[in-house]
Amino acid sequence: MRAEFTCPDARTVTMRIIDGEGASSVVETHATPLRPGPDGYPRTAVIEAVVAHSDRPGFRRARRIAPALRPLMSAAARRLWRDDIAYAERRYALRSRP
Repeated sequence: MRAEFTCPDARTVTMRIIDGEGASSVVETHATPLRPGPDGYPRTAVIEAVVAHSDRPGFRRARRIAPALRPLMSAAARRLWRDDIAYAERRYALRSRP
């Protein structure tokens, strides 16, 4: 698979699959700053929009059971975002050192 990433604005990342499985599929991620949480740290809402396509027969079957898979996928996405945020915070801390 080959993907192309673009950032149309400061809070959006778009990934377009240009070759391989899922070619022409698009994932767009938006980050919206929110007010600080109870701990004083800023909060951000992250929203992903996915438009996926595949000619494989399994993809059509997966669409039929998508409602049952959605809670599992949401849990996996939450874990991924927690890991990504922790990584970004560690990188920021390293860059901020004198």
